[in-house]
Amino acid sequence: MKMDKRIIIIALLAFIAVILTVVKESRHDAGDPISRVPASEKKEISGERLFAMADTTLKTLGVKKENIRPLKGRNDVRVLYPRGFDVLNFISVMKDSLEEFNAKILSVDNAKERATVVQIKNDDAVIRSFLFSTEPVTAIKKGASPSLQKKQTR
Repeated sequence: MKMDKRIIIIALLAFIAVILTVVKESRHDAGDPISRVPASEKKEISGERLFAMADTTLKTLGVKKENIRPLKGRNDVRVLYPRGFDVLNFISVMKDSLEEFNAKILSVDNAKERATVVQIKNDDAVIRSFLFSTEPVTAIKKGASPSLQKKQTR
């Protein structure tokens, strides 16, 4: 009798697996999991909307408002980020936000200058460039400032 219960349980599990497979395959939205919106249906994004999305993302990730400065006459935005900030988090969030738009994200690190440039492009045109560098840390110095000369005794 024990053998019969095992066979019934195995048959029941196989039946459930077949039903779940059929349900999964018959869903209408079973498209490419990487890109949910086909390339032909993706919308264009304006520089202003892109800046607003990036501004909100940067503030959420802990960058102060005064450290996000668009450069006049250019499509560049200078971002001074605090310690503990990871540019990869910004790129990841922006990639998710731009999924429905016809935009690509490119990133270049400059290790010598400790800076990162993140460009968001539409085809070959750069919509916005974000120039990331670390926020300057003001250190408290002890003693006299180096600009004051000490009196020399004669």
